[in-house]
Amino acid sequence: MSNVHPFPAPPEPEDDGEYIDRRVPEDQAAEMAVLRACMYDRNNVPRAAQLLRGADFYRPAHELIWNVLQEQHRSDGPTDPIAVNREIIALGQGHRVNGGYLFTITDTAAFGEVEYYAGIVAEQAAARRADNLAVRIKTAIARGARPDDLNTLIAEHVAAEETRTAAAAGGGPTHLLASTLDWDALFGTNYQNVQLLPGQLLAHGQQIAMVAEGKAGKSLLAEEWAWRMGTGRPFLGDRAQPPIRVTYVDAENGHPEIQQRFRSFGASPDDMGLLTYLSFPPVRPLDTPGGGQDLMAIATATQAQVVFIDTVSRFISGAENDADTWLNLYRHTLMPLKAAGIASIRLDHMGKDGERGARGSSAKTQDVDHVWELRAQGGGILSLKRTHSRTGVGPDEFTVIRHSRKAGTDWVFGATRHDLMTWEDRAALIEGTTEWLVDQLDRAGVDPTWGSPKVINWCREKGIRVRKDKAEEAVRVRKSRPSGDIPPHLPYSPVTETPPDTGGGNDKTAGQTSPGEVGGRFGGPHSAPPSPRLPPIEGGGGSAPGEDIPICTLCGDPLQLDWAARGYTTHVICQPTHDTP
Repeated sequence: MSNVHPFPAPPEPEDDGEYIDRRVPEDQAAEMAVLRACMYDRNNVPRAAQLLRGADFYRPAHELIWNVLQEQHRSDGPTDPIAVNREIIALGQGHRVNGGYLFTITDTAAFGEVEYYAGIVAEQAAARRADNLAVRIKTAIARGARPDDLNTLIAEHVAAEETRTAAAAGGGPTHLLASTLDWDALFGTNYQNVQLLPGQLLAHGQQIAMVAEGKAGKSLLAEEWAWRMGTGRPFLGDRAQPPIRVTYVDAENGHPEIQQRFRSFGASPDDMGLLTYLSFPPVRPLDTPGGGQDLMAIATATQAQVVFIDTVSRFISGAENDADTWLNLYRHTLMPLKAAGIASIRLDHMGKDGERGARGSSAKTQDVDHVWELRAQGGGILSLKRTHSRTGVGPDEFTVIRHSRKAGTDWVFGATRHDLMTWEDRAALIEGTTEWLVDQLDRAGVDPTWGSPKVINWCREKGIRVRKDKAEEAVRVRKSRPSGDIPPHLPYSPVTETPPDTGGGNDKTAGQTSPGEVGGRFGGPHSAPPSPRLPPIEGGGGSAPGEDIPICTLCGDPLQLDWAARGYTTHVICQPTHDTP
């Protein structure tokens, strides 16, 4: 009888023993089906755990197996019958479950989803608890209990069931003491050696807010970041790291935009790694208890290590200007995520006064480890600056360049990415430099095998004034690139709207500067970064015999010979800035 739970019965039989003889609510076949699914696939353990506790299993042997499976999953251990049997023996409980019975469980003919069988087990457990309440009530009546005593029994049962439901995601009342610090572990951990996630914008388990002006491309940046983390690719100049599980929750972007963007990154159905993307999920508002439970259930089911929320204002029910909205968001959603060691990135809109950061209550910045502000500078240049930090770990500011290229109406597959801005990128913004000429030739689709005579003729036809040595250097740069290499194109300038020479029309939306983005005003004008200082030409200045006096490529006036000999083709006052509309 050690294999069954004791079940209380009324002190006296009723209806000729009918009550005592009836079957106790349980379904051993469903219990075996749950355990079988978990032993075959360890990912079924957290899915079943959303519905079950150990005490829900009627057979004590099944409860023991379930507890071992949960511990194996928590410690990243295997959940197959051999491993489970070894753990049971190590616990000194081998006499309760022999190895042969585990293989009997795995032979159970059950091929449905684990949630289906877990639901049956949970229903039978609830029925047993209700039946136990009926026994207690009948026993109390037989002993002369008063109506108030019976109501107390019922209220206690209802309260216990409500506590059980509310604590489903937290693991029951015992989870309250799980937060007690282990002093040895605390002081024995080197917290100075912080491992930053790819991109160096946050560490494991931290929470950040990314705030940006409308149409600055925060979703585009976040989606590429999520994809690169999920596939183990480098991001923003950071080294590649092993793939991590990322869950992206999106209530902002439509399916066509999502497809267009990921294709432009170079993604395909077989190359999404550990990224799970939920589009317009039916979660309750995240500033409510139900919403927090929904997101925690999603994170648990996907085993997320990082969660993106795009955009946070779409997932709340309270007013953005109300501090209680953001306090409730932290209490119900962000705090449980952080307690579980799950990092989160929430995207947010900039307020009308951009100098004051995100729109809404200032309480927004009080519950995150870092606040990053993304600002478009024009010409595909982005400024990413940390305005608030709880730890100060990692860089405080990045200058990012958004590369993208369009062929006709489509964004080129694999040509969109965000990189840290390099010296070459800055030089490509300065008209008259070799890098600028290379970029102009790439944009126009000029054959990279052309020699300098053809390039010079092409420049003359396009009205581009260029020196012979610059053309020759540009030709050398383009010919030295590996075959098939996609040049790092800048997006189209919102000012010039210069399309590539693809042989067809260009039906892109006016002002569209990146995949999935519609053009808009970025605010006031911004200047391009300072021009890099080009190296001087050896041997000093001066014109070669028979060579024309160098002139400024912008204003047409002569340049000082020494200035030209150092490689400059424009006057300092003529160097352009890239203003946004």
